[in-house]
Amino acid sequence: MEKILAIDDDQDVLFTLKAIGEVAKFEVDTCLNGIEAIKILEKEKFDLVIVDYYMPEISGLELVGEIRKINDNIPILVLTVDDSIIIAQRFFDKGATDFATKPIRAADLISRIRVHLKLSKLKEGDFGENIQHEIPKGLNLKTMKLILEHINKLKKSETIEVIAGKTGLAYQTVHRYLSFLEEKGFIVSDLTYGKVGRPIKTYLKKNRN
Repeated sequence: MEKILAIDDDQDVLFTLKAIGEVAKFEVDTCLNGIEAIKILEKEKFDLVIVDYYMPEISGLELVGEIRKINDNIPILVLTVDDSIIIAQRFFDKGATDFATKPIRAADLISRIRVHLKLSKLKEGDFGENIQHEIPKGLNLKTMKLILEHINKLKKSETIEVIAGKTGLAYQTVHRYLSFLEEKGFIVSDLTYGKVGRPIKTYLKKNRN
């Protein structure tokens, strides 16, 4: 049974996370503050960590950075009510893996946890040919390849929302990886203009013929 550490200063949230873990067959240990979480992580081994964004004593952002000093590979999911891309980038820079929104939706959170537990067990060689570009801080090859492999199978372009739903990743996470992959020329984007509203950006694999 996979072991998860959940850190949140709200006891009700921790109760919910523990209940979700029981349903999904995860062992969920809980902690009310980041200082205590650091002590626990220095002594015990976990397969994944869930971190709240807003906490006293040490913020979720600071805590992610401290966790990365202890363990460079463990998946870190950030719980947040703020889905800002700017906030997400700050967490990526500290070493966050993905995001889950509050209020917590059990099915979505379970799916996201399972995606990252599966990715964490894979080796880079399991993805075939490596991406021949330096990966920026905050991104990892396994998540990147998951997104790229999905796009490479597409017959028509998809939005970030659709790609996020099909890969089991958060919108902010998919947005960050797509930006990098487009910048490096692995994928292309297109703008679809409707009758009203802003244009919709979609993504597809790059034709290398």
